[in-house]
Amino acid sequence: MTKKIVLIGAGGFGREVASIIQVLNMAADHRNWEHPYELLGFLDDSEEFHEGMLINGLPWLGKKEWILDHKDEVVCNCTIATPHVKRKIQEELTAQGVEFETIVAWGGYVADYTKIGKGCVFYGGVTIAVNCEIGDGVLFNQAVTIGHDTVVGDYTIIMPTTGVSGKCKIGSEVYIGGHAFIVPGRKVGDGATVAAGSIVFSNVKAGTTVLGNPAKRMKAIE
Repeated sequence: MTKKIVLIGAGGFGREVASIIQVLNMAADHRNWEHPYELLGFLDDSEEFHEGMLINGLPWLGKKEWILDHKDEVVCNCTIATPHVKRKIQEELTAQGVEFETIVAWGGYVADYTKIGKGCVFYGGVTIAVNCEIGDGVLFNQAVTIGHDTVVGDYTIIMPTTGVSGKCKIGSEVYIGGHAFIVPGRKVGDGATVAAGSIVFSNVKAGTTVLGNPAKRMKAIE
């Protein structure tokens, strides 16, 4: 059944997710399948948006409260890439009965016996192995790989072509830059940052920033 969906956040991330949905629908057309989604448009509280405005051909529908009047027939995804802001919006609206949809791009793969939370976005080429646990509101960008038995906490962002090995534990609201690699069994604490290109051989403490190969704490940029 085709789901009606809106995206909360009309910035760059929101426009990318809109494109993912459009590709999913085009792939369905090629196979004579029903479209997975009917994308109605964007919600955004920013003053730059106004009635009648189009964003990449899709309408601005109003501020995020719009969804409260349509929650019985529409699902949504929060396409704001700031973890604490996304958490606030998703948790407040979930408490009011709004359903958040997880979107998996064409070419993404999620293995059996893996648990996925609400309101995630997985870009093309993402591979999630068996027996993983992925929290709510997680963003995996292009070609991210997650090894078996790994846990990823709520509202974490992992950027393109990053590899997380098996049996790792990644906390909530973690940011891992592109082309990084986490070796097997390591822990990255809540709110930590792993800079792009870093190779993590040791556990990363909550709230810290690590950089390099091997990745080391960078107090000066925290």
